[in-house]
Amino acid sequence: MSEEAAGKETDLGRWEERARLLRTIAQPIRLMILESLCEGPQCVADINALIAIPQPHLSQHIAALREAKLIACHVNGSLRCYYILKPTLVRRLIRLLSAEHAERERDRAAVIREARRRRESRGPKPGSANRTGG
Repeated sequence: MSEEAAGKETDLGRWEERARLLRTIAQPIRLMILESLCEGPQCVADINALIAIPQPHLSQHIAALREAKLIACHVNGSLRCYYILKPTLVRRLIRLLSAEHAERERDRAAVIREARRRRESRGPKPGSANRTGG
């Protein structure tokens, strides 16, 4: 296996990890929990007051976020308080997902022109003949 191929394999592993993280947070309730915890540590009752779903369902979502190592729990007697383990990452994701994006759609023809221009600027691939029909 070439060094480049080995590097790509490693990259694939990192991207799989990132995809797993995105799958974990790709649920509205979990995003709401994370947004709530961005304000600071909270107990289950506090989170449940903001997110009105049955407590067992909330616990399942919290467990998924804990398994993804996004949040952790501090236990003090019968009180369980949750907090974010990766605050910078979570805040950036929440901010990104909450923002109003004023991106304009790209024109298909403009995209094709840009791709052709890039391909032409790279020149022909080594070993490939310039083929013309005829």
